[in-house]
Order: sequence, then C-alpha cells, then structure tokens
Amino acid sequence: MTVHSNLFRFRTSDGERLHGLHFKPSTPEDNFNLAVLMVHGVALNFYTGPLPVFAQGLAERGHHVFTINTRGHDWVSRGGDGTAFCGATYENLEDCLLDLDGALSWLGTQGFQRYVLMGHSLGCIKSLLYQGTRKRVDVVGVISCSAPRQYYSARASDQPKFPQRMAKAEKLLGEGRGEEFLWAETGDSQGLFSARTYVSKYGSHEKNDIRPHAARLGCPLLTLAGGMEHPNFPAYARELAESAGPNRGMYRLIEGANHSYHRREGQVIEIISNWLKGIDGHDS
Repeated sequence: MTVHSNLFRFRTSDGERLHGLHFKPSTPEDNFNLAVLMVHGVALNFYTGPLPVFAQGLAERGHHVFTINTRGHDWVSRGGDGTAFCGATYENLEDCLLDLDGALSWLGTQGFQRYVLMGHSLGCIKSLLYQGTRKRVDVVGVISCSAPRQYYSARASDQPKFPQRMAKAEKLLGEGRGEEFLWAETGDSQGLFSARTYVSKYGSHEKNDIRPHAARLGCPLLTLAGGMEHPNFPAYARELAESAGPNRGMYRLIEGANHSYHRREGQVIEIISNWLKGIDGHDS
C-alpha cells in the first residue's frame, strides 16, 4: 500500500512549537477516525529511533499514524519563542502533559476523534503518565514499547552511584542552581541533564513509576519488550500489563529484539496492527 507523509506543526498551551510527521495510508482501515500518536524516547525525535519504521509499517496496513516531537526532543534545542532552550537536558517530566494535550488538540482539528498513544522507552513513561493523569475517554488504547524502570528506588538498585548523583542534583536545586548541568547514565550511555530535570525525571518523589497510572488508564494497554534487553525491561512490561488488569492488559515478549527492535520491526508491526483491529471491541 502506498503511504504519503506530511509534515505538521502544533502549539502547546504554554507556547512551545512542536513538529511531527503524518504517515497517511492511501486506503485507510474502517476505523478512519482513529489516530495512533507515537512518542519518542529520551533525546530522540519524530524521525529517529524505531517509531518511524513502525509508523510506516502500520500505515501500510491502513492506520493513520503520527510521530511527534515532545519538547524533550534531542539533547538541546531551541524552545519557546526561539530564545530559550529545551530538549532532554532541560525538560520536566510533567511537561509531557502539555505536549500531548497540544498534539491531540491538533489531531482533533484534522477530524480524528479517537486516539491510541504509543511510546518507546521514555515515550512509554510519558504516554502512560498522560493517560493515567488525564483519563481521556477519547484515548482508546495505549501501547508501551520497552518502558524503562526509571523511578528512584529502581535506579538506586541498578546504578550504585545513582543516590550520590541524585543528592548532588537535589542540593543544586535547593541552592537555586537547578539549571547547572550534570552527566548521568541513560541506558548504555551518558546524558547531559540540568539538575532540575534530573530531579524531575528520576527523583525520590517516584512520580515516574507508571504502574499506578497503568491501573487507571480506562482503556486497553499493550506492552512489549525485547528478549535481548536487560531483564528489567520484560519484567516491567509484564508488571504494567498486570497493573492494567486481565481484561485490559496484554504483554508480548519479542524474542531476539534489542531496545530498538532492530531486525524485529516486522514482528512488532504485525502484533500492534492486530491489536489495533481489536480496539473497537474494547471501547468502553
């Protein structure tokens, strides 16, 4: 099936201008008013990572798919009116509420009435946090691809130097120096964070443990993880599906897949496409 792509722009209520790409099928499925909104991982954007590949494959199967930037796209980028900075280095976790509000509002102006949120890595955290907070009735499903255990107690268990690093960030924040930088582990590499951002994303408040949000989505949840990932990823994906409940949660392990699902994209696309076809039967 031929797929057309269109660049679009939307604005958040606090003035951020963000962009995305619409993967438009030439022959849509019967659920023509359903849009799949994809949310990227840390420091990525709407055209990098596995999500554009998934979007292309799902559009070839008749689904309208939109990959978007949140204000956390790339490590550092221009934000606001072009004089401020944003990016993964600067964002607060809760900023995703305004980012996704803006994206869904724009989709509504394009004639879409029902939405599935789909995140990869940090995008899973944002998608689940969003729906668990907003509880929108027009969000009819959430898909989580490799959600990380990024809450404080998990990080403290997995990263020996994490408590010391967090204490430093909290001290800087308490001294009014929250915009100062620190380097910290993110996956298999190092990331650059403002102290404010580091506390927001990983602090002892544990707001980013999304299991409670999975329990109050009000819609079906599909969780995926790769068999080649750290065991924490499949374990957390299973826990999220269990939190959603037996009638709404579904977990699938993609054997042989890494965090980006390299060379396993087709399998993921097929699982998600079949799951989307069942959405109409669970829209209550």
